[in-house]
This record gives sequence, C-alpha cells and structure tokens, in this order.
Amino acid sequence: MNQCSKKLRVYQSKFIRIYPSIFIVLLLGWSGHSYSELVPVSDSELGLATARANTISLPLMSELGFDLQSGGIEIDLDIQSSIDSVAWIDSDGLGEGGSQGSLILKGVHMGSSETPISAEQVRSSTPFLGSELAMIHGLVIESDPQKGSLITINQLGGTEGNGVDIIVNDIYFGKDLSSEGTRGLGLLVEDLTNFVSDGVLNRVNKTFGFNLSTIDDGMNTSKGNYYPIKVAIQPLPSENAVGSDGLGTLEEGLSEFSGALGVTGLTGASMRLDAEFLVYMDKIAVYRDGWEAGIEGLLIYNGVDTDNDGVEDLIAPVQLRDFKMQAVDHELFDGSHVKAINFPNIDVKMDIAMSNIYIGNPNTGSLGAIHIDDLHIHDTQLWIYPH
Repeated sequence: MNQCSKKLRVYQSKFIRIYPSIFIVLLLGWSGHSYSELVPVSDSELGLATARANTISLPLMSELGFDLQSGGIEIDLDIQSSIDSVAWIDSDGLGEGGSQGSLILKGVHMGSSETPISAEQVRSSTPFLGSELAMIHGLVIESDPQKGSLITINQLGGTEGNGVDIIVNDIYFGKDLSSEGTRGLGLLVEDLTNFVSDGVLNRVNKTFGFNLSTIDDGMNTSKGNYYPIKVAIQPLPSENAVGSDGLGTLEEGLSEFSGALGVTGLTGASMRLDAEFLVYMDKIAVYRDGWEAGIEGLLIYNGVDTDNDGVEDLIAPVQLRDFKMQAVDHELFDGSHVKAINFPNIDVKMDIAMSNIYIGNPNTGSLGAIHIDDLHIHDTQLWIYPH
C-alpha cells in the first residue's frame, strides 16, 4: 500500500487505541499496514452517525430481523493502495485429463484520480498522485450471534463525481509475459460509486427518454443522492450439504467453499446472503496495445413504478434475496460424483443503463447506448466444481 490514511469512529465511551491492519485487510482484501485511532463521541454525534447509516427505507433488511437503529462499529476510509501481483495458479489441473492454468494480475491499484484517467495511466506503475485517495465513508458493521452479520457502505466516493478508481496494469492468462516485454490486458474501473448525481440522472433520462427520479438519502446532499450498499450474511442449517446437517458458522462455510475447490475437506455448513445495492461507473474498459473498448455511464439499479401507470419513475436499489450457498455432492452427466459449490435459488431483478458503448475512441468509436429493462434472473441453480 503506497498511501493510506484512515479515520475510524466507533461507538465507545472510552478513549482507546488499536492497530486494525488485520481487520482492514480481511475486510477489503487490500494489503498494507496502518495505524488508526478510536475516539469517543458525544450523544448528539452518535445520533447523527446512526441516522446517516440508515438513510433509506430498506424493507429487505428489516424482514431479516436486523435492528437497523442499533449501535455498531463505523469506519471512514480515505485510502490509496497498490498490490504488485495477484496470481491464481493450478499447477497440474484436477481429475483425469486435467491441465495447467493460471490467471495473473500485475499491478493492481486503487485510488481516486482528480482528472479523467488516460490509457497511459492504466499502464503506469504509479497511476495516482499521493493526494488522490479513494473515499469509503460510513462503513458500518453489525453482528448478531443468531442473525449473522450486516455490512453497510453508506458513501462510496464523493459528491463531485470522484468515485473509486481501480486499475490493473496487466492481466495475463496462462503465463506471465512481463519479463519478455509483452503487455497483458489492461483494466480500468473509473469512478465506481453508489452516488447518483443530478448530472448522471439527467443524462440517463435524456438518452433513453425517461423521467426517473432518485430517493432522498436524508444526508442533505445537494447534487444527488447516495444509495447505501447493504450485505447481510447468515449461517444456515445445511439440507443437502456434505458431512453435516447442523448449524454452521461463517468460518465453516468459507472453509467448506474452499474445500469444494480442492483446498480442504467439506464441513457441511451453508450460508444465506441478502443484499441491496446500486452502483454507477463513469467507465469500465479494457486496453490492449493502442486499442481500448468499454462502457461509459454504466448504472445498475432497480426501476420502480410508483404510481402503477406502467412506467418506471423511480431509481431504487437492486435486491438480491435469499441467495444461498452450500457445498454438495454433485452427480455429473457421466454418473461420477464431485464436491461442488451450489447456489440453489438465484433470484435477482435489475435495470442496466449504458450511456455509451465504444470500441477504440469513446467519441469516434461509439456504438450507441443500451438500456436493459427488468432483467430478471430467477428459478436458477448453479454448481461450481473442479474440472
């Protein structure tokens, strides 16, 4: 991690100090070392913090039994980080006829550029200035022994269009060719945010002839509204899982899923994930030599018809309901059996707006805009297993 400053606020009555590096790394998946300070808050400040963490009516989370007015730990992050390389390698394949495989990411960077990101920045080992920190504020974590954990991100990026930027300098499939001077596939996610600005809303409405409005976030944001990202994770009794039919913990579930991929044995635990989210990206693009292709103005949301006139008029969060994960014994077409990760009930509905799809130059290579209305994936089951 090149640059990293963090501000933590926790609901405590005493002044204490901690070193939360391990916690942050596990939570965000970014490596680094940091020092953070927990400071006491007054009753009035605590009240404001709680209100800010619950700015939009979220019936899904209420249905799950989470007390959204309860206390918890809240974290504010202003962060910049870099990872030299991330590699997934299967040295000899798995099973009869298995083959070698690898996926290598070289130069993974997170920050927030103050200007539009160029192709040269995507290939740079230092794409961000030291002051260009990504903003992740209002990260609230609540846990309950029976209900599981609820994670909320209230503010991903600022209100001036400066969302989180993610750059991967090179992606290699099969073999790292950097030592031979061969570039991989570059990747850019620019200005990822859960803030829908008035400018973005106007652009979507004008491009597609809509009359959509946003939900007031209650934060007195004058140029748009935030949509908190919420993820609830609950341990569940396994029904068809391998090895156990009891109540598993989150740790057991994670161990089980890695076991299904051949890392360790399965324990039989399962878990349920429910989520509400809305995300916007200024750009997501891939780069190769002097060529690029991507999408500008990508908004993933759920359109709502509030007056039942057949026309969606409100932007709301996407809801992922009752998304279950478990490890099972799966029978293949040839009658053999494997241990697999099973998602038995995928059900999600969303709208997707893409203001500009392009190949080459975003202006001269534009292929137009696309809107996908009411994409509904339902009654779908998925198995993932080693090949």
